[in-house]
Amino acid sequence: MAFERLLERAELFGMSLTNRIVMTPLQTRAGDEDGHVTPELALWHERRAHPGPGLVVVQQTFAWPAIKLARGLALWDDCFLPGMKRLADLLHASGSRAFLQLGGSGSRREGTKGIMAPSPVPGSWNMKVPREMSIEEMERFTLLYAEAGERAMRAGFDGFSLQGTAGKFLAQFLSPHSNRRSDEFGGSAENRVRFPRMVIRAIRKRTRPDFPLLFRINASDFMEGGLSLAQGIEQARLLTEDGCCALLFGGGGQERLWYGAPPYMMEDAPLLDAARRYREALPDVPLVFGGKTHDPFLAESILRDGVADFIAMMRPLLADPDYILKLTENRPEDIRACACCMNCQTWERRPRLAGRGIACTVNPEVFFPLSAQERGRETAELAKLHERDGEGNVPAERSLSVLVAGGGLAGLKTAQLLARQGHQVRLHERAASLGGQWAVAAASAGHERYRTLLPCLERAAREAGVEILLRSRVDRALVERERPDLVIAATGALPRRLDVDCPCGEENGPTRHFGMDVLRGSALAEQELSGRNIVVVGGRYIGIEAACLLAERGAKVSLVERDNLAAGTVPRIRSLLFLRLEKAGVRLYPHSSLFRICSRHVEIAHGGGLFFLDADDVVMAVGTVPCHPLQKELAGTGIRLREVGDCKGIGDALDAMLDAVELAEELRRETR
Repeated sequence: MAFERLLERAELFGMSLTNRIVMTPLQTRAGDEDGHVTPELALWHERRAHPGPGLVVVQQTFAWPAIKLARGLALWDDCFLPGMKRLADLLHASGSRAFLQLGGSGSRREGTKGIMAPSPVPGSWNMKVPREMSIEEMERFTLLYAEAGERAMRAGFDGFSLQGTAGKFLAQFLSPHSNRRSDEFGGSAENRVRFPRMVIRAIRKRTRPDFPLLFRINASDFMEGGLSLAQGIEQARLLTEDGCCALLFGGGGQERLWYGAPPYMMEDAPLLDAARRYREALPDVPLVFGGKTHDPFLAESILRDGVADFIAMMRPLLADPDYILKLTENRPEDIRACACCMNCQTWERRPRLAGRGIACTVNPEVFFPLSAQERGRETAELAKLHERDGEGNVPAERSLSVLVAGGGLAGLKTAQLLARQGHQVRLHERAASLGGQWAVAAASAGHERYRTLLPCLERAAREAGVEILLRSRVDRALVERERPDLVIAATGALPRRLDVDCPCGEENGPTRHFGMDVLRGSALAEQELSGRNIVVVGGRYIGIEAACLLAERGAKVSLVERDNLAAGTVPRIRSLLFLRLEKAGVRLYPHSSLFRICSRHVEIAHGGGLFFLDADDVVMAVGTVPCHPLQKELAGTGIRLREVGDCKGIGDALDAMLDAVELAEELRRETR
């Protein structure tokens, strides 16, 4: 078997595990508003249980009521026990062992008395200075942890996990950056680990001495003045003396979050060298290694090399609930791979996700939209509504003929879902290949993970019975010839043009380009650019990627953005984009506006004054505008038209995929 080590039975804490895969915590946002387990959350776990991971560490559960995440889980009262027990029983029935992660948010979240931390050190996310926690407050939290740990045992969990990374509550005590106390809880490694050890001992006192503990350790902060590898190893050794049975590997802390959940531009398994150091120093401590170990061949090699004993996974199981099943059937090529786009972390800026669980670009059905009547149903009834494969392919009672215009993400996903419902679907794409703007996004270096999505979508659409026609433009004549019951417009968007003063005439000034074309590999991107002056206007994804690409090819690049650079992006990605810009030598002009394009330079307005930037070329990356030509063309035909993706409203990849799911759900309800 290709994945013999990954899928073999193993022992941990004296317990037999069905495989060496550990499903790590993820804030699914699928609890109810008070923190109770819901049927939706139970179904989420049931979907990943055929077969399931050897060990499931259920998402972070709050031990006190003052601080909680939206629709997170709570265990600060006995009223939460029935739901937790049902969840533990479900996981055991699937063959998995079940742990519960206990924790708190740290100084990122407001409590009843404001934000607090081990020391008054401001956080980079808001620059607010928290107040220093008192010893009395620490003792109070220790008691709350202990009570929650006892409830976890009473609910039937096999053990518990503590969150010691990502800048959360305990992690802030472990880092010399955030813990600058001069009392017995700060200063040395032994003192910094004192509070977590208090928590461990208190939980063990309320449960039993051998109640297993998995500690999520921060290998290093990877920052000056933060936790070093040597300090992290020393603290890990102290934790094992208190009965920590295994280390769940993490890294980066709050100021370097990209190490904990590496995005698309980072290499696979970036913490592997650090893990080798831990293994050498603590050879007898079981190590659960994760952090972009999505490739099963890589995971297998890590286990075979002895660097780790178990492999931690979360995003792969979010993207494909059948990940483990496909490995057991030796079908790794069929895995729907995580794109590492980090859109699963962007729910706070997406009003459409209010009241729903976590979303995933690759698997947008992960928490399908529920009507009020459906939301109240039990797990078994929800499973019947949406078949075990989770694709929402409930057969329609009335089959429709559907024409989809556009083969980007929204068009492909809509076509796939409707075909699986039993509708007759033809997809027309005017270009010679599928993908639309996603193909542009996937073209640049470092976007290899993005490139896995389109082949997966195309394969799924064809397997569902979608007929795909390339180089086929949809117009009124074609629609009237085919006479479908429904036309789905997924015609995407076009680059937005700026109406800017050009005193020399557009044809005589610097050559103009679009950022999309640069990323596609236009002539500009392929030319010798050494010494060439290029001004990129627009500082979001496309503008930053284009600026870096051109600068890395030798051009002198200036990036102009009227707002914050990389506005709206995930912090993990934003920081890495800034690092790439700095390394490439791109000159940055945030909060600045393009004023004029002159014959040999551009003028940039900022704070009542003007910058004059030499320019041989100007690259526009100021967003897109919807492209919806079918609305006027089909007027008067009597044929029903719906829109999805950017032609409906400008968004990103996840928005496009959610449009497809929501339209498919709407039609499912109409045709049943």
